[in-house]
Amino acid sequence: MAGVLVVGFLFVAVPAVVVVAVVWLLRRNQAGSRRLKSIPPGWRTIEGRVIGNKVETAVRTRPEDFDFYYPMVLFEYVVDGQRYTGAQGVDRAYGDEHRVNKILVEYPVGDAITVYYDPLKPGDAKLRRRS
Repeated sequence: MAGVLVVGFLFVAVPAVVVVAVVWLLRRNQAGSRRLKSIPPGWRTIEGRVIGNKVETAVRTRPEDFDFYYPMVLFEYVVDGQRYTGAQGVDRAYGDEHRVNKILVEYPVGDAITVYYDPLKPGDAKLRRRS
């Protein structure tokens, strides 16, 4: 009888532990994603300019993986007379290159764009990512 109880307990406990672990990992990943989108405290804003945009292909980890594409925006900005350039993906990767091109239409070359930069290291800059 004790063996049946142990097996029954394991039948319930193991899946419960797995579910809790998966939920914890998903929440941890989501929090990390939010940190990537956020601008660090103390960074300043300045008006920059879009100098280019392109569709980047994500690196595949296995040859049989599908291609994924993400929108990359190139920008420049000037802090204390010094010109800086940067590049950043502005959205997540998509399996459809056409969708990425539709996003890049929102970032035409020559348009003004808000740049967030570190006042201690002005060469470190970010754009606000799409939510």
